[in-house]
Amino acid sequence: MTAAGFVYTEDASRAEVIIINTCAFIEAAVEESISAILDHRVRNKDAYLVVAGCLPLRYRDEIAQALTEVNLFITPEQISDLVQLLSDSLSGSGDRYKEPAFSVQDRILTTPGYAYLKIAEGCSRACRYCTIPSIRGPLRSADTLELEQEAMTVASRGVRELVLVAQDLTSYGRDRREKGALVRLLRRLDRIESLKWIRLMYLHPDSVPRGLGKAISDSEKILPYLDIPFQHISDTVLRAMGRPWKGERIRQLMDRLRSEIDGLVLRTTLMVGYPTEGEKEFRDLRKFVASAEIEHVGVFTYSPEEGTRAWNLGDPVPLEEKEARAAEIRSAHSKFARKRNRRKLGNIEPALIEGVSEESELLLQGRCWDQAPEVDGALYITAGNAVVGEVHEVKITDTHEFDLFAEIVDPPHVHD
Repeated sequence: MTAAGFVYTEDASRAEVIIINTCAFIEAAVEESISAILDHRVRNKDAYLVVAGCLPLRYRDEIAQALTEVNLFITPEQISDLVQLLSDSLSGSGDRYKEPAFSVQDRILTTPGYAYLKIAEGCSRACRYCTIPSIRGPLRSADTLELEQEAMTVASRGVRELVLVAQDLTSYGRDRREKGALVRLLRRLDRIESLKWIRLMYLHPDSVPRGLGKAISDSEKILPYLDIPFQHISDTVLRAMGRPWKGERIRQLMDRLRSEIDGLVLRTTLMVGYPTEGEKEFRDLRKFVASAEIEHVGVFTYSPEEGTRAWNLGDPVPLEEKEARAAEIRSAHSKFARKRNRRKLGNIEPALIEGVSEESELLLQGRCWDQAPEVDGALYITAGNAVVGEVHEVKITDTHEFDLFAEIVDPPHVHD
């Protein structure tokens, strides 16, 4: 769009065109997407409002009738046609904007110091509760050389942290029958000099590459941080979910990775309230969380989604009970998380500075290496000078719940 002459602004109230990229994975995501659409229409009644992503893909006809506030709906596959679609709609002809050839050089970086690199689209797993395969289709891995070029481009523009994402990172390359593709990609990215951190988000626990631990141990850039959603620990629930392993295999995987990767930090997500989760299964999960010492844990409640194989199981666990169970899991985990944070007091650690804090204009905000963007708490800088988007050494001075407070102790690691 910028190559076609559009000018980007973060102020939605001033925009002539507002594009909202939506999620429709679960009911809560649909509700959040709709809320964002209505909120932006209220904030800017005159803007041309585009709704993109999975909401129009999953609910094609229904939302067009329900959301008359929207001027244009586009699915993920239509993103590349956006300039022409806007040209036709805004000018009444196809002549106002020239259709450019997209280049990664044109990519706008909206995150300070870090960028996401999407290495695959879709998922070929068969988890019975999940809508992703039906919405986004089967796994389609991006070309390794193109990914390397995009990574080099964003790194040359000041990106210090590269966050690899996909619906199924573990399976990268399998659709092309390529063994070890993820590890080979990581080793190529590891050679990009100006990158400081490479982070892996969403590794399916089934068949985590054997060479991954060595690749991380051999690198100063690939962070010993792995996001592996376990979903549950009960054999009964895992079997009903269509997850092809038992709870003991999850424990063995954790032990293997911690033995291979010194100082490993794990993040996982867990689901409570699945139809086959009774009191015993929930107690097993709570006991696991209380004893496993997983550094970061996210919890969400089961949402029955029409079109999934789990839909026929119904929704026997009441919402109030699901939320109570989720609160118990968070409480069980928070005890370890708080203790772990307290052990950091006085430590000097590298941190990426992201800018002025949303909590107070008097504080800078950032993340330590073991905090992923938006999900693992924040780091607040109380003293010292810092360059936004750069990695500094900080001294941890205080903690609060999942957040840390620190002082800058050295100049940034600036690259030419």
